[in-house]
Amino acid sequence: MKTLLLSAAALAAACCLLPGARGWAASPQITGAEAIAEVAGDGEHVSRVVLAYDAPIDAASVTPDDYEVTGRTITRAYPVEGQDPATAAPKTGSYVVLELAPLPLVDSSVDAHPEDGPIEQRNAMGHQGPTLGSHGNPQPLPVMEAQVAQTGFVKTTAGLLCAPSAPRKTAGVRELVVEDFQQTTFYDPAQNGAALAYNLYIPKDYNPEKRYPLVLFMHDAGAVSPDVKTTLVQGLGAITFASPEWQAEHPCFVLAPQYDTVIVNDLYQYGPELERTMHLVASIAQQYAIDTDRIYNTGQSMGGMTSIAMDTAYPDVFAGSYLVACKWAEASAAALAHQHLWIVSSEGDAGAMPSMRAILDDIEASGVSVRRQTISADRPEADISRDAASLITPDCSIYQTIYEGGSHRSTWQHAYRMMPVLAWLFTQERTH
Repeated sequence: MKTLLLSAAALAAACCLLPGARGWAASPQITGAEAIAEVAGDGEHVSRVVLAYDAPIDAASVTPDDYEVTGRTITRAYPVEGQDPATAAPKTGSYVVLELAPLPLVDSSVDAHPEDGPIEQRNAMGHQGPTLGSHGNPQPLPVMEAQVAQTGFVKTTAGLLCAPSAPRKTAGVRELVVEDFQQTTFYDPAQNGAALAYNLYIPKDYNPEKRYPLVLFMHDAGAVSPDVKTTLVQGLGAITFASPEWQAEHPCFVLAPQYDTVIVNDLYQYGPELERTMHLVASIAQQYAIDTDRIYNTGQSMGGMTSIAMDTAYPDVFAGSYLVACKWAEASAAALAHQHLWIVSSEGDAGAMPSMRAILDDIEASGVSVRRQTISADRPEADISRDAASLITPDCSIYQTIYEGGSHRSTWQHAYRMMPVLAWLFTQERTH
């Protein structure tokens, strides 16, 4: 950490006297602190802290050692200017951005539905999943905040020293990408006005004269909640497709319903929410310039099961499906054999892995090509993407990526980072 040994008088002069001025200037101060949150594979976390000063800060005087964010490691510190410090490039200005090292991914494989009774009892009875229509165990969304302090001395561009500060909590938060979604409710006229809350991302430069793909993402049972934003912050399923990086290459709509009940169960039964969701998709396609030949569905666990149920019940709607950590009845193989599918499972997932193996074996036995690969999710992302891309061939429409080891919930921590797979999905078009 940088330190300066100054007498009290010298410190006062250094902090308060403007060089070349006739008198005393106010000491530079931190005027505010804001958290910047981003969604990772295991949920939303604070990724940056932005400090506001009452004077421009000299970039040469700022290092990570001049600051402390409680419980986190600061990897970069730099000043920026402008009204959007969350995305500004480093440049001398009145804000200082503190970039934080990513937190390790946490596999939260917990029983999200204790209201159905002890999990051991349910397993013994053969009921290994949550009850259809149950409301789960929703928790308030974590508060995105941080405690930050300036621990060293930094200088303004005018040469004034800004002394260390007391710790303070961030007073606000920016939720990157999450904040770009609109929240509203669909009232299904075909189901007597039954409600379905949802999040919708509209491309930044939406032009109704063009046609846009639409991605439907459906969350897992652990994210069942009355809070409409839960599906956005639980992981990357919706966020990846709305990210600036993806939108730059693939402008599209992203639709993420929020279910407040369990909509499918392990007996492969589903509730009225499935048809309600299909009606919502049709409604969005009527309101906006959606390319109905390029509507895709994806989901994890309960959401992936719902995707399969949709593919079997509505085989002519979706151009392709990305199915993550899910299972379904083996009898669905005949309907799925003619779909464009990419399936992701973990070896340690005792439900999804054998189920999808049986379905894919039946599809292969019918003469349809299936290509599979087994990879380690712990390898560098670039290596995983390269291996996934190498699996793709023009004569195959069904693929499976298997993660070594892993668990049910760990599967979706990684699945939505395989960008070549998602790019393949977007090349698929509905067959008439």
